[in-house]
Amino acid sequence: MPDLPLVIASALAVLLASTTQGATGFGFVIVSAPVMAVYLDPKLVVPVVLVLGVALGVPLMVHTRREFSIRRVWPMMLAGAAFTPIGTLVLTRLDAPQIKILLGLVAGAVSLALLFGFQREARNQRLASIPVGAASGLLTGATGLAGAPVILFFANQGVEQRQFRADIVYYLQAVSFSALPSYIVAGVLTAEAVRLAAVLLPAGVVGVSVGMWLSGRIPALLFRRIALGIVLSAAAIAVSSGVTG
Repeated sequence: MPDLPLVIASALAVLLASTTQGATGFGFVIVSAPVMAVYLDPKLVVPVVLVLGVALGVPLMVHTRREFSIRRVWPMMLAGAAFTPIGTLVLTRLDAPQIKILLGLVAGAVSLALLFGFQREARNQRLASIPVGAASGLLTGATGLAGAPVILFFANQGVEQRQFRADIVYYLQAVSFSALPSYIVAGVLTAEAVRLAAVLLPAGVVGVSVGMWLSGRIPALLFRRIALGIVLSAAAIAVSSGVTG
């Protein structure tokens, strides 16, 4: 278990990330992982945020169940689940600095794309969703960042906000849950990771509850911009930390 100051810092990161997740339907791993990877071993951070993401996604699934339609995302879910074990294999082969660089680059790229409104709509959404799901599965296994390609894809397609929120919640749950067996087999999901996730879970529950309460009261775009600004800072630090070893 990390020292108490690091646990407190992680709880604050989880609180912010889960509030963002509750308000927008995504952002938990993208916000929390780059921040926590700055001061914790990334091979500990990745399974911790994955377990927390699965646990905190349950109330969001209940909250968004009326807007979700599996017909819209099932090809993406299958592709993501199929490629997750390959990503897990990548995780076991990378060292800590390499994981920090990968986390920082992916989180930073997604944040910049969302902040600057990058958009290039695909004509055949169902067909295009398959490689997007595959890329997401690889990132899920390697970094826990399941939502990165999917968030960009939904934003590019101009998906309506409530539908966006419901689809991303259910997609993240399906792919993240499918990663757990490969994490266990590969020895990535350790007892230490489970204990740390359990300690951080109350902060996540509070954050999700606050986020869901705020979702109908203040613009989700404001939350997104604040969170993405923090992610960009953490991504830059993570890449710098990885490069310097």
